[in-house]
Amino acid sequence: LLQEKFLEFASETGSVGQERIAAVNQMVDELIDYGHTDAATIAEWKDGVNEAWADLLELMETRAQMLAASHELHKFFNDCKEVLGQIEEKRQRLPELAAREGRASAGALQRALGAFEHDVEVLVTQVRQLQEGAAQLRTLYAGDNAEAIAGREQEVLRAWKELLAACEECRLHVASVADKIRFVGAVRDLLAWMDGVLHQMGAGERPR
Repeated sequence: LLQEKFLEFASETGSVGQERIAAVNQMVDELIDYGHTDAATIAEWKDGVNEAWADLLELMETRAQMLAASHELHKFFNDCKEVLGQIEEKRQRLPELAAREGRASAGALQRALGAFEHDVEVLVTQVRQLQEGAAQLRTLYAGDNAEAIAGREQEVLRAWKELLAACEECRLHVASVADKIRFVGAVRDLLAWMDGVLHQMGAGERPR
């Protein structure tokens, strides 16, 4: 909002100011050309007005740059908050994934884990962009702001590493559970087959 207001102000000031400065310069040049008795004083005033106008333009440019840098800083903190929220949301889904152990097949568990890991991979780009943004902002800010930028970046990276570690732990757990499910299924099939063989043996004609 500040940027929009200042852009409007700077545009209007630059347009109106340039017209007025041009008019004053033309008037001064005409007075000097006509041989006004105070030509020297008028020329000094002209120089003073033009210098003041140049200073004003420089101040407006500086202000625009400061607002742009502030906007980038504000956006960085907002992006950090958003990514931290997404990381936390993923961490909360991990127990739900592990809870499927008793009611899903091995293939279903691994497919669910694969879909979850794909969602996590999407965050890789956002985390890298935050790191790049932090590196750029550190060239613009010092002191408390620089410390805040570094602190927020480290908070995101710490949460990200914890999520990756939790994902790896969940992957090992799901692999173990999937092996157990397959083993139990194989045992069940084998027992059923043996029961069938015993039934066939019992149903045959008894030897005399």
